[in-house]
Amino acid sequence: MIKQLWVVRPEPNYINRLTNFLELGIVAIGWPRVGDLSQAQGKRQLSHLLCQAYEHYLDSQKEDLAIAVGVLDRFVNQIKPGDYAIIPQDGVVFVSEVTGDYTFHPEFSHDGPEGGYPHWRSARFLTGKEPFAPIRALPLGARRAIECHLSVFSIHAAAPSLWKFIKNNF
Repeated sequence: MIKQLWVVRPEPNYINRLTNFLELGIVAIGWPRVGDLSQAQGKRQLSHLLCQAYEHYLDSQKEDLAIAVGVLDRFVNQIKPGDYAIIPQDGVVFVSEVTGDYTFHPEFSHDGPEGGYPHWRSARFLTGKEPFAPIRALPLGARRAIECHLSVFSIHAAAPSLWKFIKNNF
């Protein structure tokens, strides 16, 4: 099985959830009103569910909807147990191994300070609650990849150098 490297930003619903990620041993995303996506069949159904839950996507540019659907699809369908999630925050990165399949947590499916991140994957953080490394210590290609502002995306071109960095530093 080929393991992938993913970046998962810790700000579902625009609230920093890094502390929650570390304490709960998870990575998570927002879109709380979409509901459970475990039975969603492909991007077309994800798009339909997203537009039902968030009407502004009906009026937005098609690329905004496509970006959001892509994030949901990557998190729900493409990330696999055994993959690694890189979580950048405040000049450092945390590295976790994804240990579980997608799960929906309805108790977090509301907006507000105690909600907003119901879509979870369990994760084991390699260095516990401590950062893995400063971003500036990462290989150049990885630093540039992390600059992308998407919520969830895979690292392709920089993956070999980042894998080597992770193995050499853990």
